[in-house]
Amino acid sequence: MAMADAHPPRRKQPYLLDARFQLKWTGYLVAVVLVVMTALGIVIERTADHATESARLAVEQAKKAAAESKANSILARQSVMLAAPEMAQVMDESLAEEDRKSADNLASIERKQAEIRADHTRIQLLLVGAGVALLSLLTMMGVIITHRIVGPVHRMKLLLRRVSTGRLVVDERLRKGDELEDLFDTFLQMTYSLRAMQRARSE
Repeated sequence: MAMADAHPPRRKQPYLLDARFQLKWTGYLVAVVLVVMTALGIVIERTADHATESARLAVEQAKKAAAESKANSILARQSVMLAAPEMAQVMDESLAEEDRKSADNLASIERKQAEIRADHTRIQLLLVGAGVALLSLLTMMGVIITHRIVGPVHRMKLLLRRVSTGRLVVDERLRKGDELEDLFDTFLQMTYSLRAMQRARSE
């Protein structure tokens, strides 16, 4: 059987005790980090855009080179056919090899361009995902950290109201990890002094 004088379970307080104060300072923290993240994101995005543009120009140059190589091959074959028809087969094999190398080179550059575009997309998704996750984490941490300050202030406000009615016995203490311990200790010393003065008057 439970004891009659057992303490009731401690009620868990919400984290937003002073929403205006806590959200204001959390907002400042999130805003500063958001500005830094935006600046870094712009730099990364510009770098990725530059790489993508370079890849596009490389593909265009490779296509032009392939087209010029093919045109030169046709002209060379026509010249050989006019000058030495018996060399046409050797010339065709040589030109076919050059065309194959040019096509392989173009395909390689296009694959590289596709990889750079895919990397660019991945970087964008990573930046957005990391930004959302970081801002969510910072919001939670800001509320928790400010709660460590607002909690003691809220408790002291309630205790001051109690003291103002003449109840000078304060049994409560701050939670472990709360800030403003020195201020709370000063408040307790004040209640001890008031109780001493009250006893001295009653004697």
